Amino acid sequence: MKIDEALILVNNLDYEEGLKRKFSPRHSLIQLHRSGEIVAVYRFKNSPNESQYTEAMQKNPGTVQIPAVVGTYPTVEALQAAIDETMWLFDKMKKRE
Repeated sequence: MKIDEALILVNNLDYEEGLKRKFSPRHSLIQLHRSGEIVAVYRFKNSPNESQYTEAMQKNPGTVQIPAVVGTYPTVEALQAAIDETMWLFDKMKKRE
């Protein structure tokens, strides 16, 4: 997934402005691959609980998740900076084969 597509999902820009966007999911989990690619964005009405984190990880094992709420990353550059800051975690993980 391209970073600009993920930003649209995280900030709910795919919803119409007004009430539809106001009542749309506010929380997201962004899953990152070892290459820095965004694998998936999962959205939730409320802050995800432990079982939701685990379920998302089981869908894409070997990824790292970063949480977000609407407005956390207002620009592509801000999201890219967060991704870059998270990449060190892969150095601590075993490589999946």
